[in-house]
Amino acid sequence: MAICLFPLFAYSQLAGLPKGFETLDTTAIRVFYDYTYPSEFSMPKRLASVSVEDSIKQENAKDYMVLEIGTTGLSKFYSDHKRQMDSLITEVMKNPQKAQFMMEDIQKFGLQKAASGEVFKNYPAGKMTVTDNFNMINAFQYEDNLNGFDWEITTDTMTCLNYLCQKATADFRGRHYEAWFAPDIPVNDGPWKFSGLPGLILYAKDSENKYILKAVALDNTQTPLQFARRDYMKITRKELDKVKIRFAEDPIGYMKNSFPGAPIPDQLPDGKGGTMSRSDFNMAYNPMELE
Repeated sequence: MAICLFPLFAYSQLAGLPKGFETLDTTAIRVFYDYTYPSEFSMPKRLASVSVEDSIKQENAKDYMVLEIGTTGLSKFYSDHKRQMDSLITEVMKNPQKAQFMMEDIQKFGLQKAASGEVFKNYPAGKMTVTDNFNMINAFQYEDNLNGFDWEITTDTMTCLNYLCQKATADFRGRHYEAWFAPDIPVNDGPWKFSGLPGLILYAKDSENKYILKAVALDNTQTPLQFARRDYMKITRKELDKVKIRFAEDPIGYMKNSFPGAPIPDQLPDGKGGTMSRSDFNMAYNPMELE
């Protein structure tokens, strides 16, 4: 899909681009997680120039996630790869001639697989705000319930980052999860939407080992906890799911509708003398939340 975005760099009205930042808080704790998960969108057909090995890698994404916990109890969870992607695209919008170099960096560092959502807990107070610009074209924002997990705490323990952690389990929107929290870090928070335990969650995974979040570092560096200003479309979580399904079913058509008149091709070379048609770019949608 990245190759189809080349013509769009001339369009300064891309809603997904940051238009400045609002500082919400100052971080008291930062936690860094390795995140392994199935790609949210996957193409059943691959270009001949993409090896089978690389194709398999694309189905299983890896990311480096950051949880910033503010001094007032507000927190932000986001992909550091996504932060780098935003920075690169913003630079290309200023200088479209750099597009080729940007694409090389995106492929080199695997930034195209960055998790697109950002989760803000206690923003607004007692609620959760989730933002998403999964296609780099539109920006979406919805509100969710805070502490929506009905945890069952067990006596099992393990060590993560030299902290003794205790196990808890819960079902949430179609998946069964286990989370390991550190009572010695009395913070009611964790990665993604996980929260509601008497200690910081340092490790979490689903029962099928598809989604795995493991803390690899923690510090107390004070930095601004910021909310990116974009042209957000306010929506519900289920409405956003429908948008993503529509995008997956016909990504080329989605982009054509978003940018009438833009030079977006219906066919592209497949790397072996033939072409890939518009329908060949249709994708499977693999949501984390099934309900």
